Amino acid sequence: MSAKSRSSLSLRSLKQQSSELDFKNFEQVFLVSSPDTVSTLATAILCRSIMKSGGAFHVSFEMPIISTERASELRARHESSSVIFVGIDTTGKKKLRKGKNYPLFIGGSSESEQVTSLTLGNRNTVPAAAFVFAEEHLTSNDYELQIAAGATLLHSDLTKLTKVNKEIVEKAKEMNLIEERKGVKLFGFGFLPLDEIFLYSTHPFIQDISGNQKACDALLNEAEIPISKLRTPMSLLSNTEAQHLTQHLTSKLLEKIGPSIIPHILGTDYILTRESESNPLRYLSGLKAIAETAWAREEQGAAMSVWIGDRGRSLRNMIDTYLGHHKDVIAAIQRLQTKLKGVSTETSTTIEISGVQGELLTDVGRIALQSGLANQNRPLLITSDETSVVIWTSDDVDTRDVLQTFQKKNLNPKLTSAKSVKFVGLPIDSHDEVLETITPKKKKRRAS
Repeated sequence: MSAKSRSSLSLRSLKQQSSELDFKNFEQVFLVSSPDTVSTLATAILCRSIMKSGGAFHVSFEMPIISTERASELRARHESSSVIFVGIDTTGKKKLRKGKNYPLFIGGSSESEQVTSLTLGNRNTVPAAAFVFAEEHLTSNDYELQIAAGATLLHSDLTKLTKVNKEIVEKAKEMNLIEERKGVKLFGFGFLPLDEIFLYSTHPFIQDISGNQKACDALLNEAEIPISKLRTPMSLLSNTEAQHLTQHLTSKLLEKIGPSIIPHILGTDYILTRESESNPLRYLSGLKAIAETAWAREEQGAAMSVWIGDRGRSLRNMIDTYLGHHKDVIAAIQRLQTKLKGVSTETSTTIEISGVQGELLTDVGRIALQSGLANQNRPLLITSDETSVVIWTSDDVDTRDVLQTFQKKNLNPKLTSAKSVKFVGLPIDSHDEVLETITPKKKKRRAS
């Protein structure tokens, strides 16, 4: 398929492309997923469909860009399995090892014509491609379509979707699998007690409210929330009560928060209708918050069991992990606010905070940038003991280019969010080199 046709994919063309892929062995499948949320959800679609077809699977996680040599190495280790890469780009033009068959690629791009011929979709259509592949070669149902639509909306908002992504979302809407909802988008709004929603909010962190019990109590009091309702989740209120309380909360929130944070708290969310009302996965914002926490903690395997369908112990553990994680993140932020130890230059910021668990640093760094503890226009390197995380806000930094540059320098960080990487044991004399790699290069002016 040409580059032009790949850029204008539709469900119809994706189905045609999928039918041309050689996939016969679903009894044993090795799935290699990029760690990002969209790819892990797409991988879950394939896992569920493989199980429904009577097959077995194993999932492993790799960086979103690997060499063709690495792809062949993984193929060789799993000789008896079908191998599928999800959301992964490849570099290099060497031919892939075949084994019983060639590996397949769901989404991603490649320098190799051979890999391109084995790829379904592109890096912007990973969930749609996974769903179409499952429909064509495996067994899928409404739930897989719901996951595909939700993951697609996480990748980009509805107004910016490409043709095939719009078609996936519209198909899910027509089948009443996903519905738009306007209002508060904070994690737990449907199932946590009201007095906990704002106290532990870090997606986003609400300045002067998150982690501040007195401020949270004042907000709820000013919004005229009855004391009897403070420990009651919204899902247990009547429609009239819920609407009334939401209106009062929204009004008071708008008086207390800055304009830049409003879209992260209030606006359009999506309901995944196949999930129960007390389930945080019912709201796309809740699914996103849990998924990004699992990513920051490098616990995609635990999250995968929830995406595949475990709504019992695994989901409960994920919720408990989420709440504990963000309580600790807020405590670390409060430490930084009272005693910040860092160095700022014209191009970057470095912060040291000892005794903080490495899995917290991605969110601590994100909030430090968001709240103004560090300059948002510069990359931040935050270090605790042996762990260092570099996080940035600029859209001009291409994450895959950054990872490729690090790989060439024999630095192999872990991607812990769309805009952060984590190192363990990074020498101090490498800090400047790492930050320079992240710093956006100024574009040269054309001569007049």
